[in-house]
Amino acid sequence: MVRLHYIDNLRWMCILLLFPVHTATVFCAGWYGYYVSSDYSSTAAHCFYVFVESWIMPLLFCIAGMSTKFALQKRTSLVYLKERVIKLLVPFLAGMVLICPIIAYYALKFHTGYTGSFAGAFVHFFNSIQNIQARNGIYGDFSVEHLWFILFLFIISVVALGVILLGRRLAGLHLEIKKVSLPILGFLFIPLWLLNFVGFSVAEYSFMSYFAMFLIGYYLFAMDSVQVQLEKYWAVLLAAWIILTVGVMWIAGIILGHFEILWGNSAVFVLIGWTGVLALMGVGRHLFNITNNFAAYMGAASYPVYIIHQAILVAIAYYVVMLAISPALQFAAIVIFSLLLTFACYEIIRRIPVVRVLFGITSPKKKSS
Repeated sequence: MVRLHYIDNLRWMCILLLFPVHTATVFCAGWYGYYVSSDYSSTAAHCFYVFVESWIMPLLFCIAGMSTKFALQKRTSLVYLKERVIKLLVPFLAGMVLICPIIAYYALKFHTGYTGSFAGAFVHFFNSIQNIQARNGIYGDFSVEHLWFILFLFIISVVALGVILLGRRLAGLHLEIKKVSLPILGFLFIPLWLLNFVGFSVAEYSFMSYFAMFLIGYYLFAMDSVQVQLEKYWAVLLAAWIILTVGVMWIAGIILGHFEILWGNSAVFVLIGWTGVLALMGVGRHLFNITNNFAAYMGAASYPVYIIHQAILVAIAYYVVMLAISPALQFAAIVIFSLLLTFACYEIIRRIPVVRVLFGITSPKKKSS
């Protein structure tokens, strides 16, 4: 089976993009809060964050669905479940103990003026679990922080496996889809938007919407005919995405002040995000279906880097926002130093046999899909 290198490349590119994206939230005071905020409030940072938020997590869930399709072609269901526990559940639990309290410590210091020890903040973090609320993490209380993605992915992987196995057993659902037209792929944004009104949401999309994206990745994007079609029309999709983003999100959402279109309950927001997913899938296959030493390294590093990065970024931001320098220099300093320190931590962790497992780092002799 030929490996789709562009899927790996899109994944690590998304993870790298999170460094400037999460740094942008430091400068978005007035629109929403963050663990640490600069005194400077930037419309440009807000635009950048909302633009990326519309498509980045949908793309990652679709890629996860595709990876599951390829994984189940080489593994039994039992082996797949075992791998999900080791790759997702264990790092999630480890991150809750090792990573999230660091974020909470700096959030507590910044928003409440806390001057106690890290140990005290650690105890406060877990004691506050009984009063958990959606935005508690911003103020140093218990929250799964960015690890929600790993938790969602674990639950969705397990539930989706049941759906997949049920579909295989029931003759009525054993359909062979050979071709899906581009308009149909485009109109999938409608059910994804409607599902945003069902249940709770994170990063402007509901759990049910993410679940649907995972299944779309498994059943549709994993099809070679769909991949070929997206690559064929990559330029058209990219142009449509740019027009929608600039014409709707920028002009209507920012200049005219129609902020309702910038959130997940807006059909336009989901349309922009979904068009971005389709465009990036096409562009990825057309331009990034390659591999080299750097791409291989980044592919291996992306997952543990995702787990680690937020704690380091928040810690650095806490000190940088106190410096009397321009917002542009603050932004650059947070991105550059968090990147360097995160990868430095990754290099240390991947060399420690026991610890590496806690951060989902695969053994050098094994590769997972």
